[in-house]
Amino acid sequence: MPDLRFRRPARSYDLHQHLTMLFVCAVATVIFTRGFLAATGYPQVGGSKLHIAHVLWGGLLLLTALLATLAFLSPAAKPIASVLGGVGFGLFIDEVGKFVTKDVNYFYRPAIAIIYVCFVVLFGVIRWLSRRRFSAQEATLSGLDALQRAAVGALSAERRTHILNLMASTGADSPLAQSVRELLVRSASEPELHPTLAHRLSKWLERLWVPLTEHRLFRQGVFALLCVAAAISAGEAGWLLRDGLGHLSFSQRAFTLTTVVADLALLVGAISLSRSLLSALHWYDHAVLLEITVGQIFLYTSEQLAATLNLVALLIVWSLIRWTIQFETAKQLTRPAVVARGASANEAN
Repeated sequence: MPDLRFRRPARSYDLHQHLTMLFVCAVATVIFTRGFLAATGYPQVGGSKLHIAHVLWGGLLLLTALLATLAFLSPAAKPIASVLGGVGFGLFIDEVGKFVTKDVNYFYRPAIAIIYVCFVVLFGVIRWLSRRRFSAQEATLSGLDALQRAAVGALSAERRTHILNLMASTGADSPLAQSVRELLVRSASEPELHPTLAHRLSKWLERLWVPLTEHRLFRQGVFALLCVAAAISAGEAGWLLRDGLGHLSFSQRAFTLTTVVADLALLVGAISLSRSLLSALHWYDHAVLLEITVGQIFLYTSEQLAATLNLVALLIVWSLIRWTIQFETAKQLTRPAVVARGASANEAN
């Protein structure tokens, strides 16, 4: 008889990175779209008889993202699909006001709240999927994915080390897992003959970041940066409160509350900096994501230009934070392998 037991779907090793990219692209698309339309007087495409809404472009981008993930095995397919899917979803959800009103009203005021709830739910789903530890089966499947990368010369030494450490930490010791591990150990991590722009940028950031973290005043500098960021954020809230809380709209109050919570996250990050740089970076990541996904949406309803400019700056800061988190996490994951190789060498001697 066939096995009818429910099996939990196995997750991708890169799910947090790809889904977070989708999420940020969706939020940025909504804010940029509304800012662009407001700045240009809400132009219409299609002439006097037709109106080609941007939800149609969103649908085409979503279809393109699906085609990329279903048709191609290339490692670049999923990152591209996450960007296209995020932009497509942002263009779709931006016009939700048209689909919940009889008069097809894009300016339906509760539409912002509907968009916000959708983003909160999506954010919760991403966090829920990312927090659970990987199982031995998922680690084995991640190893198979790494072998696919090796087949096309796209497996880096860092990723191979991460996957091998993941398989060891999850206890993946089935016959298939052992075969995958042996193939990974034997597979060569070929350097890219023509590094991509992202790879060159990452190497340039690494050359800046490593000496910076080794400087004796680095942690004091990061602490000062966190304090300055919190002060700037508090200044924005203070500007809104210059005439008292009673003069603020619901969106302005929500933005002020978000700013206070983000400042608290920065404060926790500053306190945890003495224990762990990676922990502080995670708290800074939480604060910036909160500002992007909640604060800027509410700020847009009253200050469109400020929200758009803030979003550009926040996206740049968030990208740099995500790179530093990935780099510092990679350093921690490679330490066990280095220690293990050193122990093996000592035993051989």
